[in-house]
Amino acid sequence: MDLGLKGLKVVVTGSTAGIGKAIATSMAREGADVAVCSRRQEKVNETLAELAQYPGKIIGGAVDITDQSGFQEWLNGVAGELGGIDIFVANVSPMSRKWEKTVNTDILSTVSSIDAALPWLKQSSAGSIIYISSMAGVIGTPQLPSYGAAKAAMTHYMKTLSMSLFKEGVRVNAVSPGDIIFEGGNWDNLRINNPDAFKHVLKRNPRGSLGTPDEIAKVVTFLSSPMASLVNGAHLVVDGGSTGHVHF
Repeated sequence: MDLGLKGLKVVVTGSTAGIGKAIATSMAREGADVAVCSRRQEKVNETLAELAQYPGKIIGGAVDITDQSGFQEWLNGVAGELGGIDIFVANVSPMSRKWEKTVNTDILSTVSSIDAALPWLKQSSAGSIIYISSMAGVIGTPQLPSYGAAKAAMTHYMKTLSMSLFKEGVRVNAVSPGDIIFEGGNWDNLRINNPDAFKHVLKRNPRGSLGTPDEIAKVVTFLSSPMASLVNGAHLVVDGGSTGHVHF
């Protein structure tokens, strides 16, 4: 199936590891021009080298989305080099227990980064925003209360944003991954350092294994593409059935 992504201009924040990197890879594989970023230039360089095999233009740089003026400057450069922005994937989250850090990064900086991209998205014939939320936003998270609360708040904001931007040609959707494992990630560290606790995590996943970044990336790639043109304001929980309630 041709998703219609060839030649579209995609920005993925937090895209040098885990889910973000998988999304950037999936977009590049479809022929999109992709901009990647993270706070460490060496990780950006590694990702650029890996994505160089794909047909589209691949660029990137080290930037911190909490630095609003710095991110705006970087994004201006990206839009100039790529010739615009069609798809913006907001994927930065500190997964912190500290309220101030969570609010500043996952809420305020995510809102400001999306706002920075809007002038170009509104000019696109395929404008799309995807926010990477979390299963934590629809269940209680006593170990990470600020993280769960921020994800719930931002998922709600995406619905509101979708209503205000749809008439301007920009779709907005949220994807909430469940338990996703990748090398160096939180669940991988738990698997290595606390096998008994990891067994409990496995038990809440009906298929007996955790999800992979690539499984999330495939969902995001379709949802952001022109093939999903009627999907707007959606919240898709991609958790392998580990949550049993209906998601509104």
